[in-house]
Parts: sequence; C-alpha cells; structure tokens
Amino acid sequence: MAPRILVAEDDPSVRLTIGFVLEDEGFEVLMAPDGQAALQMALESLPDVILLDQMMPKMDGKEVLKALRADESTKNIPVLVLSGMSRGSDEEWPGAVFVGKPFAPDALIEHIRAAVG
Repeated sequence: MAPRILVAEDDPSVRLTIGFVLEDEGFEVLMAPDGQAALQMALESLPDVILLDQMMPKMDGKEVLKALRADESTKNIPVLVLSGMSRGSDEEWPGAVFVGKPFAPDALIEHIRAAVG
C-alpha cells in the first residue's frame, strides 16, 4: 500500500504542485488548506508523514504540531515543516524536520522517503 502523505499548505499553487509531485512518486496524497483542517485530517486518516507549512490560517504550523504531539494516535507521525522562515528551537518544534522553501522536488521526496523508512 502506498504511503499516505498529508500536505498542509495554505497557498493553493504550492499545495497542488506538491500534490502532483507526490502522486507522481506513487504516494497517496491528502491536502489541507489550513491548520485546523490539517489537524482534523491527521486525526481521522493517520497519515504516514505530514508536510506542514509553518504559516497558515486558523492554526499555524506550531499549533498543529503541538496538538499532534499531544494526541496518542498522532504523536509519532513524522512531520516535515515547510518554511522559508527561521526554524526556531527544538522545544518549539518537537521531532519536526525542517525543509526550506523554496525546495527542490527531489529533495522533498528524499526527506519523505527517509521519514517513511
């Protein structure tokens, strides 16, 4: 079965581009336009990896990550934070791996494959 990847990104063009790249690589892709939708989708579908934008409406990436880490069912899901900004401390982003924006599709796929195992 193909690994399920949740893409949480508020920019529709970036979200769709990432979705196309991941689908071409054989991943099952779920897409969320904001942090609140991302958290709900993560809790319902339990993806294998979450790509989380740092700055989103309704809930930002840090708030989503905190909620994911607090829930028993999602606390161990690998999270890749997509950001063009500074990353912050490990305490602020527990267990997250940062992927800088802009990113090369091949590098993103490498990060995902490493996270999936």
